Amino acid sequence: MRALQAQAQAPQALEARAWAKVNLALDIVGKRPDGYHDIETVMHRIELADDIEVVRDKDPVSAGEPVITVEVTGVAGLDVSGVPCGRGNIAFRAAQAFLARLGFRGASVSIRIRKRIPVGAGLGGGSADAAAVLVAMNRLWENPLGREQLMAVGASIGADVPFCLANNDAAFAQGIGDRLTPLPGLLGVGLLLVNPGYAVSTSDAYAKWDARHTRDGGARARALARAIAAGRAEGDGGPDLRRICALLSNDFEPLVAEEHGQVLHLKQLLMQAGAIGALMSGSGPTVFGVYDSPGQAEAAAVVFGSRADSHIRVIPSCTCTGARES
Repeated sequence: MRALQAQAQAPQALEARAWAKVNLALDIVGKRPDGYHDIETVMHRIELADDIEVVRDKDPVSAGEPVITVEVTGVAGLDVSGVPCGRGNIAFRAAQAFLARLGFRGASVSIRIRKRIPVGAGLGGGSADAAAVLVAMNRLWENPLGREQLMAVGASIGADVPFCLANNDAAFAQGIGDRLTPLPGLLGVGLLLVNPGYAVSTSDAYAKWDARHTRDGGARARALARAIAAGRAEGDGGPDLRRICALLSNDFEPLVAEEHGQVLHLKQLLMQAGAIGALMSGSGPTVFGVYDSPGQAEAAAVVFGSRADSHIRVIPSCTCTGARES
């Protein structure tokens, strides 16, 4: 995170990166009495990020409600026309929740988001934006919230926000995504993301699961988490990538594929392009292929891109490990 304008006590503006994630495994454990769902999932941060700028007006505009503005743009070819700029934007709600937690009234905050992460894609872009806004605002207000307090605010906004705040390379998440067990990152793994150019509603995907399942699920994400942890413990080489890929799973995938059969077709194409494994991330529809190295993923992107329809976004990436500017 970088201060744009230094002041005597605190910067007035900060830039941040909002890192995307993929779900390497996702089990829907069951529906809770409050209507939310308990999940177990293995998430990994990846090298794809939105750019966030948060600007604080040091002079309160009034004694009334805070004034929060959100501006969203996208990189060339990325459609952000459906992204709300008001209360419907999770970054707006993050700023609102932060100010409410501290009882600040009359504050004025401007948020600018330049998106690289496809919208409604299962890559956690909205949650990443919200987390980046929370961290930036905490710094702009001279760190009034500790880590646990900030995590609690994040958990109240969205299921993936705590992971995005935690700054772990990888984690096993339980509950609604707020109970995190850090996992060792997968070093040097190439990824090829394929986004078919439309969004999938997470709430609709959960509704489909509710209609089909009469008993709780689970266990596969736990198996993958154990394999990742055990692999790192066995030596510096880390876990066996082929063993990891054999455990890739997502409860949402067959449900989403019923309406969007292209998801399974894209998985098949990724495997034909040399992927060790392939899976839909989150509630979709983005599908990712796993490769031994970023170079192999980039080579596969050239082949895949030449065959894909024009509306399909093909994004070479890799696992995100080590220190990052947040």
